[in-house]
Amino acid sequence: MQKTILLSTAAALLIAGGASAQESKWNIGAGYTYFDASDIELDVINVRGGYDINQYFGVEGELLVGLEDEDLSIGGVPAEVGLDYGLGIYAKAQYPLAEQVSVYGRLGYAYHEFDASVASASFDDSSDAFAFGGGLEWTIAGPNAVRFDYTRYEYDGDGDADAYSIGYVRRF
Repeated sequence: MQKTILLSTAAALLIAGGASAQESKWNIGAGYTYFDASDIELDVINVRGGYDINQYFGVEGELLVGLEDEDLSIGGVPAEVGLDYGLGIYAKAQYPLAEQVSVYGRLGYAYHEFDASVASASFDDSSDAFAFGGGLEWTIAGPNAVRFDYTRYEYDGDGDADAYSIGYVRRF
C-alpha cells in the first residue's frame, strides 16, 4: 500500500511538468527504499544530503532507517530480520541529459546495522559494504526534483544487497 501511494505521488509530480534546473550546490532529500538482501525484503526510509562540486561531480551522504522487520521461518521456528540503520558516503558523477533531467552514478562506502530474533533469542550484526549504483533525477518545479535510483551493496564476505529508491530532492 505504501509503495503504491508513493509511486502514484511521484507519477503525479512527473506529469505535472517541470521548471528549469537550478544552479544550486546543496541538496537534501528523503524517500522510500526497497532493500533486498539475500531474499530478505525490507522497507526502508532514506535521507540523503549532498554538495555538487561542479555540474559533473559531487559528494553525497545517506542515512537509511528500517520501517519494520521481515517475518520468516527457520526450520519451522519463527524469526524476524530487520535493518536498524545504515550510513553511507559517496562520490557522485552526474551528467545533464536535458535542462530538467540528469543521470548519475554513485561509488562509495556503507555501514549497516541489522537485528534478528529467532524464537526468544535476539542478535545484532553490522556489516561494511562497497556500494555503487546510479539513477535519474528529474527537476519538477524550481528547486524541487524527483529521484529514482539503484544501489548495490557488496558486504565483506556477508553477501550482497540491492536497493531501489524513489525520493524527493530539494536544492538550495
